[in-house]
Amino acid sequence: MADARSIILHEYPTSPFAEKVRLALKLKNLAYSRVEIPVIMPRPDLMPLTGGYRRTPVMQIGADIYCDTAIILRELESRFATVSLRTSGHEGLAQMVAGWTDSRWFQSSVAVIFGERGDSVPEDFKKDREQLSGRPFDTDAMKRIAPMMRDQWRARLMLLEERLQAGKGAGAGIYLVGAKPGLVDVHAYMNPWFMMANVPDFAKECLESAPLTRAWYDRLTEAEGQEPETITSAEALAIGRGAAPCLGHHAERTPGLLAGRPCGGRA
Repeated sequence: MADARSIILHEYPTSPFAEKVRLALKLKNLAYSRVEIPVIMPRPDLMPLTGGYRRTPVMQIGADIYCDTAIILRELESRFATVSLRTSGHEGLAQMVAGWTDSRWFQSSVAVIFGERGDSVPEDFKKDREQLSGRPFDTDAMKRIAPMMRDQWRARLMLLEERLQAGKGAGAGIYLVGAKPGLVDVHAYMNPWFMMANVPDFAKECLESAPLTRAWYDRLTEAEGQEPETITSAEALAIGRGAAPCLGHHAERTPGLLAGRPCGGRA
């Protein structure tokens, strides 16, 4: 049963950024609870915890709330270092890779997926994402550029194949950096997972021409971890209200942090 010591992940199953955290939890073999939040706003039980931050996922441990995937992964590594996803000698690489996977590659994934499925996307979803990004969520425009974005998406996937091929020549090649999975793999896995979940025929076609990447993807997909317990948003909120935050712990690592200040983020 979840309590103030439990990892609680606020997420929804189709979130690609939540999948990063789910994969990291699996690779670290950590027990956790999950709260399934709505895909779009409102999220009345989550907003009191985050101070208005509305992106997915959010991690909660007692009264400590972690917004943004990069911060969540960093905290998991700091708190639960027994099984580490850091790769010694490659410090900083994972976050550089994340800058690529979360921007250019993710943008092409969105264009391909919503160009393919745009006619079935509900209007309230489009309006919600427009409020989040401050830009039009134009599925007709995505449909027009989808052929070009498919080529770009495939080219980006082939960079993984090139990396794995080079690693194979050096005696590794099982994962992107060495013989065990790490944060670089967690970040790179997101876009193939997102495409496989939404446009599987295209994803499989691309992976067929990248056999090392296909094997790498399957290894990560099949990795075993602990099955999460599902709790309600009300239960998570009650846990947060009844716990004491570890403000001193976080203030030491975050200059300027003030007690009682909600996490910021982009609304």
